[in-house]
Amino acid sequence: MSRLEAWLHHLANVLVGGTGIAYAFFLYCVRSEDPYAVVHHPLQPLVQHWHVLLAPALVFSTGALWKRHALERWRSGAAPRRRSGLLLLFSFAPMAISGYAIQVAVDEAWRQAWVLAHGTASALWVAAYLVHQWARRLKAPLPAGSADPRPRAG
Repeated sequence: MSRLEAWLHHLANVLVGGTGIAYAFFLYCVRSEDPYAVVHHPLQPLVQHWHVLLAPALVFSTGALWKRHALERWRSGAAPRRRSGLLLLFSFAPMAISGYAIQVAVDEAWRQAWVLAHGTASALWVAAYLVHQWARRLKAPLPAGSADPRPRAG
């Protein structure tokens, strides 16, 4: 995977994850003085719109990384960061599918089920993404003179 692909993926994760967390905060943690208000904070609709508009960038960048990074590592049996990578792999589809299903669900019970699925899968994605990115940095330093076996993006 190229540096540009990696940075675009990081940027998509930050923007989509950040707007998702902000939207959830506005929706569940902020209360309006008006008990009938649907919008609890003036930025809530804007953050929701940006989240929905930016999500395809994350879907696209994840698809690109699947071919050039994840599938390559899977086939080679590479062990570094494999657990967090697998959690990313298996949380992505439920996160993406439920995100779209929220927007088209008509029945309130189904909508709430999709919201719960999306929130759970997204929380797993964000946690696994953070662990996956920091796992390399948290490893103990290599002994002097030894080659770094960890694959480099290139």
